[in-house]
Amino acid sequence: MSESDDIISKLTSDIPDNSKVELSKNSSEDDFNALLDSFIQSELANIEEEKENTRVLLEEPEPKPIAPNTSDEEVADSLDLSEQKLYTAYRNYVEAIEAISREYEVKTPTFHIKAQVLYPRYTPGLGNLISIDVLQGWDVMFEAFPNDIIKIQPHASDEELLDFAEQHTDENLQMAVVSYVEILFEIEGCEIAYEKRLLEFEHRKIEQEIIEEHRRRGQKARKYIEAIEKKRFPINAERLITNYFKVAAKDPDGSFEALTNNPAIFAPIEIDKIKPSFFGMIKPSPRSGMIINRKIGEFLKKLKV
Repeated sequence: MSESDDIISKLTSDIPDNSKVELSKNSSEDDFNALLDSFIQSELANIEEEKENTRVLLEEPEPKPIAPNTSDEEVADSLDLSEQKLYTAYRNYVEAIEAISREYEVKTPTFHIKAQVLYPRYTPGLGNLISIDVLQGWDVMFEAFPNDIIKIQPHASDEELLDFAEQHTDENLQMAVVSYVEILFEIEGCEIAYEKRLLEFEHRKIEQEIIEEHRRRGQKARKYIEAIEKKRFPINAERLITNYFKVAAKDPDGSFEALTNNPAIFAPIEIDKIKPSFFGMIKPSPRSGMIINRKIGEFLKKLKV
């Protein structure tokens, strides 16, 4: 299947069989161009939606609107560096193809990318649209230089394409091929920048979640400490809860069971602070500490914070 047939297939894939337009090698060029233009306009709309969805997903601020009379050059100057490089390569390619079209009287294709399409940032859908324009440029090159272009291998490497451009004498063809290689390189750079934005967002979200979890733990720990201190248990409440939360970070269930069954694991019972019983006649003993330890555990088990 040729590239044109493949594009036609994509353009008509959603049309019911009983009403599908008959497009074949005999179809007029105008019919194909009309369908292609319709497809391009639809893709441009999808790219704008993709950019907005990405912005919302990454929680980025709304970009500054482009004034109606802003020139393409001014918009290009406002782009981020990676998008600027891609657009420069694309414009060089388009200008070289247009020059070849004029010189060799080949019909100039319609190119669809303006700087505004890359504003404020590149999204993956744009790469597919650029590819369509690039293919149209190769059609022009093939028509103007059939005996030269046919020598290029279908899966030629960047180095082979640059060698081809260097050996050719036509400056516009050289510029077109070199710019094509640069477009491929800069698209990859924009894709990397896009992925980096996603990763940085994920990193920020994880940091925020960690900070928020730390804040929640701090609040919960403070409530535990205040409740224990209010009951005046003979134990260092802050040490008890701090040690508990350290262990709870690794073993939530086991640490809570230990806290409620034997809190002295996390902080010792301060026997010297236990009041003597029976009017001060019976002084506190290790057994008194065990009783207090059990009472603290029962209290914490019922405590709601």
